[in-house]
Amino acid sequence: MLQKMSVKPTRPALLLGLIASIAFLIFGLVFLFVLIKEGAWPGILFMIFWIFIVLSMIGYWIHLLTSRKGVLEIDTESQIPEGGSGPDFEAKLRKLELLKKDGLVTDEEYRDKRAEILKQKW
Repeated sequence: MLQKMSVKPTRPALLLGLIASIAFLIFGLVFLFVLIKEGAWPGILFMIFWIFIVLSMIGYWIHLLTSRKGVLEIDTESQIPEGGSGPDFEAKLRKLELLKKDGLVTDEEYRDKRAEILKQKW
């Protein structure tokens, strides 16, 4: 049975990313003021671009810190049945059917095992 799983960085990793981005922002602002005093327009334009990118990064880290949704969603095979802790009869029967189809169990073994599965408490 496929189950969606959400993956997200740990809170300390997110905080570290946010702190690093804030440090980059401070660096960018200080360097921008130095470039403005000197009138170096190519540097000023680059630093404006730098600050825009860093602000985007800060927004991304804040979004990840406040959001419950993960960065990545993965489809995984679940070993736990949907209905709780009881056996998953459908999964067992389908697996048995695949084993028979692949020729890994004989017809007699298939019938015996199927009967055993169906005898279990539902």
